[in-house]
Amino acid sequence: MPPDSSSFTALNVPAHQVPEWMGSFTLAAPPNTDLWRKPPSRDTSTAPILYTALRSPFIAAEVTVNADWELEWDQGGLVIFAGMPPGRIQTAAAAIAAANAASTTPAAPAPPATAPPAVRHDDPPPAYVTPAPASKWVKVGLEFCNNACHATSVCATSDGADWALTSLPPHHARRLDLRVKIERIGYALWVWYEDEVSGWKKLREVTWFFWGVEDKAVRVGVYASRPANFGATHYERRHGGPSVTQRNLCVDFEGLEIF
Repeated sequence: MPPDSSSFTALNVPAHQVPEWMGSFTLAAPPNTDLWRKPPSRDTSTAPILYTALRSPFIAAEVTVNADWELEWDQGGLVIFAGMPPGRIQTAAAAIAAANAASTTPAAPAPPATAPPAVRHDDPPPAYVTPAPASKWVKVGLEFCNNACHATSVCATSDGADWALTSLPPHHARRLDLRVKIERIGYALWVWYEDEVSGWKKLREVTWFFWGVEDKAVRVGVYASRPANFGATHYERRHGGPSVTQRNLCVDFEGLEIF
């Protein structure tokens, strides 16, 4: 049973493109879009993402991704955040600052229009807002690299992110789809992909992911990204022809399940 779409938040997705049914839908990723992090906590969070906060502790999530993979690093799959997703952190900090300022500063009547602004020396100083910590996150999916599809996974902490590719078995190498899964085992997050012959294969174990994380801080969803943009060819610039580098990557998602 797919999750209810009304519980999902869209990041870098136009409101009219949010699907009504999460069992089968498409995300379009323009060129130069990615979910990535380099130290010190420098986020790239331009990838289209749909995510949801859970009402109960996270158990597992899985989905099948499929696309016409064309450019280096084309990718799509599952993503899980422990904390506020990148791109939402500054918004949240600004909202907290505004709320704190409103609660600590007493309201004063507006001065007459002709009077100079009043200077008050007894006003409390503005509230100090501690910067929101960078979230931990993991993504897993299918990625096109070196002219072939691979199972991909990235783990990000406050210090940065790593990146790992896993070659698919020969009998899967020519397929354009892959089913992936993330699963909570104690404090660890296990990352899987499905082999049509031998079943689920473990990609990695992230032992620290849920350590020190409240259940309500976990958000799970899907993403698509096309980090590359190699520019138009000489012929395309002169003749205005279609260019693969100018097209969106459209990733199809099937059978999304979140427990």
